[in-house]
Amino acid sequence: MRKLLFATAAMIVVSAAEAAPVVIEDGFVKAGVNDLGTLGSGGNNPPGILYDKTGAGSYGINDFLTPGTPFEGFYIKSSTGFWGANNTGATAFNTSAPSSITGKSASWTGTSTDGALTVTNTYMLTTLSGRSVIDVNTTIINTGTVTLTGLEFLRTLDPDPDVNAYGVYDTANAILSGDACGTGQHSGQTICIGTETGGKVGISAKWSTDPDVYLAGVNDGAFGDYAIGIAFALDDLASKGLISFNYYYALGANSGTASGGGNTGIPEPLTLGLFGAGLFGLWRSRRSKNA
Repeated sequence: MRKLLFATAAMIVVSAAEAAPVVIEDGFVKAGVNDLGTLGSGGNNPPGILYDKTGAGSYGINDFLTPGTPFEGFYIKSSTGFWGANNTGATAFNTSAPSSITGKSASWTGTSTDGALTVTNTYMLTTLSGRSVIDVNTTIINTGTVTLTGLEFLRTLDPDPDVNAYGVYDTANAILSGDACGTGQHSGQTICIGTETGGKVGISAKWSTDPDVYLAGVNDGAFGDYAIGIAFALDDLASKGLISFNYYYALGANSGTASGGGNTGIPEPLTLGLFGAGLFGLWRSRRSKNA
């Protein structure tokens, strides 16, 4: 059973997205941006996040986000409050229509329901060291009257590349080349989250929405229906102040391509099959000897 945990927060659940999503695409990646400010087209409507290694836009059905209960979102924490939004419809922000910048980029701006801050998420499809990435710029403006001290930020995703084709929610999860990555055990398709400008990546079996958990270096790892994420410990933000930073989702046909690390040591689909066959053969051999 899929699990979904929320940190204590002033969050509401909206029944449905009020504005049409914006779809960005470059042949390798196709993704929706919705009026919650997250990736995906609202709920489990496609597209969520799709990838085609050929660049021809033939994405197939292996969506990283939309199967089951889609979980992709951002969370902001300070000594004065907690705010967040995710693809399930839970949000502490007023919904706002995303805007298309180009066919490969889109932007969303929303103000928290308590008026404490305004967030802009800008998404751009590009390449980074040969990898196909969704580059994200997040800008936070303190629209309240008090300083946001101990400001932290978390971006997190539960990757599910093998659900539509194979009915499998579990992924192979690892920290690779400084990124947190989830790999489909059958398809091999991989998504990683990381940054070139600081931040702490992690893997959470509980789908934690608390930035502190990631900043502490959570790594539940191995195989499971886990979330990957990246957290930032930010400077205090004075009233009317602004802070901006970048991070990315990198996609690939396998863990080496997505992480940019070559041979990662994570078994790819064929290797997993051969490994399983080897174990079965060893079991039969031992059983015969003990008969």
